[in-house]
Amino acid sequence: SSGINAEYGDCNERRPFPGDNYMDYLKINDLLGLQCRLTTDKRAHDEHLFIVTHQAFELWFKQIIYELKSVRDIFQLDRICERLQQTILQRLIRVNHILRILVQQFEILETMGSVGFASFRSLFKGGASGFQSTQFRILEQILGIKQEQRTCTFMKNFEEKLRLDQRSEIKEATFEGDDLQTLLDKWLSRTPGMKLFIRMYKSVIDSACDSLRNHPDASDEKRSTMEKEADEMEERFSFIFDSTKFTESNKHRPGRTLSYEAFMGALMITCHAKEPRFTVPYAILQNFIDLDIFLSKWRYAHVMMVKRMIGSKPGTGGSEGYSYLRSTVSDRYMPFKDLFEVAAFVIPPQRLPPLTPIMLDEINNVYTEEDYGKDSSSSGGFEPTVL
Repeated sequence: SSGINAEYGDCNERRPFPGDNYMDYLKINDLLGLQCRLTTDKRAHDEHLFIVTHQAFELWFKQIIYELKSVRDIFQLDRICERLQQTILQRLIRVNHILRILVQQFEILETMGSVGFASFRSLFKGGASGFQSTQFRILEQILGIKQEQRTCTFMKNFEEKLRLDQRSEIKEATFEGDDLQTLLDKWLSRTPGMKLFIRMYKSVIDSACDSLRNHPDASDEKRSTMEKEADEMEERFSFIFDSTKFTESNKHRPGRTLSYEAFMGALMITCHAKEPRFTVPYAILQNFIDLDIFLSKWRYAHVMMVKRMIGSKPGTGGSEGYSYLRSTVSDRYMPFKDLFEVAAFVIPPQRLPPLTPIMLDEINNVYTEEDYGKDSSSSGGFEPTVL
């Protein structure tokens, strides 16, 4: 086993000692001895770059999984205090910084060119292929990308093409708890003050529609246009004022990820992002959006690199190559895509009434410092202040 699913700080060899020097602590000699080429032919010079770059990808995948597992552990608490929300935010920001680097890393690999790649690609007779990256599949599962969302028949059964130890590691990761998509939904569904917010928000939309229909100075022609605009606004916003309609609509839109309560929680947090208690939750939502964006950019950069290197040739592992990879650059592979839709229902802050004292009291429900420090064994984790 590669140790992917081991506890944090996993190590397959002896652990370092406090007195170890730099080389021993980081196991530099072991690390630098892992770039084993298939050929010593000098014309296949670029194989070394290929190996180093992909090993670097895998090291960064390991760090991303390490960070996201810790975020998942926090989200699995029933309630999450502000301090832990800050921890979630910090680690999501770190993951997005890593993904930004990984997108740029393709630029280094592209210096190899199609001729450089061709000099050793034919040696992959055993079918070695990037889709066999166990860590990337575990990463997708932690985020919440389901097997049924995959568009390609080839990848729906990709586990059949993996070694038994790879299959077991992926299954282990699945059994470690809910994915982040599911946990985010549960967290947003607990947003305090949501029912009052929905009533307040609806009154603003109703008022805007009434103003369009009853404008005193509108001409007959203008009034007709404004009434049509009001009807369209009512129809569009009825989607979020009727939980049944929202749920039914989701059935006809495969891949929708948020429940009604979670969507409204995200909308409330977004509309009141400058409210101190919602500043960090809003930043968390934006970083989940960034995560989708950066992963999509990574997929696209990968697709274009493959097109540059092999054109329309099939992949070495039996996939369709470019056409398969191109199919992964879609909403189906964005587990947090519903967060993007929240922007369609944001209204100007000057039209939104201030939070009522009752809502502020519910939102700003603060526990004592003593509560913050309660032992996790007796309280299920740090006591919460908000969500």
